[in-house]
Amino acid sequence: MVFDKNNKVYSEWINSQKLDDELKSLLVNATDDELHAAFEGIELEFGTAGIRGILGAGPGRFNVYTVKKVTIAFAELLKQNYPNRLNDGIVVGHDNRHNSKQFAKVVAEVLSSFGIKAYLFKENEMMPTPVVSYATKFLNCIGGIVITASHNPSEYNGYKIYDPYGCQLQDEQTAIIAKRMDEITDILNWEYKINDSLIETVSENVIKEYVDMIKNLEFYKKEQEAKKDLKIIFSAVNGTGTKFTPKILRESGYNVIEVEEHAFEDETFKNVVNPNPEFDPAWKIPLEYGIKHDADIIIMNDPDADRFGMAIKHDGHFVRLDGNQTGPILIDWKLSNLKRLNSIPKNPALYSSFVTSDLGDRIAHEKYGVNIVKTLTGFKWMGREIAKEEDNGLNFVFAYEESYGYVIDDSARDKDGIQASILIAEAAWFYKKQNKTLVDYLEDLFKEMGAYYTFTLNLNFKPEEKKLKIEPLMKSLRATPLTQIAGLKVVNVEDYIDGMYNMPGQDLLKFYLEDKSWFAVRPSGTEPKLKIYFIGVGESVQNAKVKVDEIIKELKLKMNI
Repeated sequence: MVFDKNNKVYSEWINSQKLDDELKSLLVNATDDELHAAFEGIELEFGTAGIRGILGAGPGRFNVYTVKKVTIAFAELLKQNYPNRLNDGIVVGHDNRHNSKQFAKVVAEVLSSFGIKAYLFKENEMMPTPVVSYATKFLNCIGGIVITASHNPSEYNGYKIYDPYGCQLQDEQTAIIAKRMDEITDILNWEYKINDSLIETVSENVIKEYVDMIKNLEFYKKEQEAKKDLKIIFSAVNGTGTKFTPKILRESGYNVIEVEEHAFEDETFKNVVNPNPEFDPAWKIPLEYGIKHDADIIIMNDPDADRFGMAIKHDGHFVRLDGNQTGPILIDWKLSNLKRLNSIPKNPALYSSFVTSDLGDRIAHEKYGVNIVKTLTGFKWMGREIAKEEDNGLNFVFAYEESYGYVIDDSARDKDGIQASILIAEAAWFYKKQNKTLVDYLEDLFKEMGAYYTFTLNLNFKPEEKKLKIEPLMKSLRATPLTQIAGLKVVNVEDYIDGMYNMPGQDLLKFYLEDKSWFAVRPSGTEPKLKIYFIGVGESVQNAKVKVDEIIKELKLKMNI
């Protein structure tokens, strides 16, 4: 369809004398489809973890004007909520993506123009998301901001906001910010006056304290020399983890070989293709390294280092473990060692999302007496519940979700791939001493708790297809509920649209089957994607997998996908 270049908003952008040269060039060379998406699709909005979008010109794309609008609206909210604490400041960090460093600088400048102190890291260098969360809480700031699109492809960027506890901002506050953003109609001509005296550098002591926290997660800190026996391949997928994870692992004693092609800052991800540890492309070169160097384990962070993925050498080849397999290992490793040291706190609590496998929950509760708190998808919900611990009489021991996100020490209130890296390395080293791998460890847990097979189906759409395709699919599932699938009865359906388990409403449907298997369907809150989560329970992993394969096959037919 031909784009109408008489479009009012397009005319304002293309004719603006103040439009960034790069964006002007993108507009001049844009296709009709790109212009439709940028000017006639939906504007970028807050999702599960902030705002994310494809870089480009126009209100439907992520650009410096998007950054300014969000920052203006957030600054006004801060002045309203913390009128006497503006000098406590906001920590501002960014990842390795295109324009991230520039966007972070703009954020700090805009905040300063509102009389709000802004902390940038030394030389405004890229910084892992969990470090920003940690610094926000450590410095007693009134909030934090990270310019990041996390694990999304290279054409994306995004904006994530933290509260004073380093937890992602809640929906009530992002709704206020979104409403104010809608009211800002002349952002192209908006000007501001920078107050350089209000822009400061985060102290190196904050970084030291963060690194010390990571090192203190280990239970066998005195065994540094022995840990050289564990050979680790590490990939930062050209992101922020490169300055933290391999260094900390080496200082803890491990033999670490970095994937050179992934060990430098690269906004294009040309050697990675898709920088998400959930998907195959990022693993191609690390797996080659693993074979070449006869490694024991491959560890991967995503670009902003809040996610963690791993592959274990088992029976002569590498086995990748997903989030629903890694989580139970980390949970059992931490809790078994706390029990060994008689250090499990009173009324311990584990936090996990509705779409995460219940294997980790069962391990924590049935083996160690841990209370389980279920939340909506996203660490902002877990962070919100963790903040209630004093009132609820609970004490944090773990938080995780199936999408490769884990928190082991809640001094960081967002998922932390660096924390997970150090703890999983220790578990791998410990079991190697017993001539076992982490795959063996997982199989031992299956023998105790039952065999689980998990799979997540990601159906990707264009941003403008969210209303055209994703919403009708959810509507259809609600209009004609499933009663059986793959020969199994559906014994219960939970619809979270109006809220359940003390959580607000979310567009999520969960189908429980008669054999304790289940699947859940949820549109992504930050991407044009439909995610379907499958949990199969059986006598063996293969038996559970066969069940899931049959469910997927039949569900695709029913949903016409």
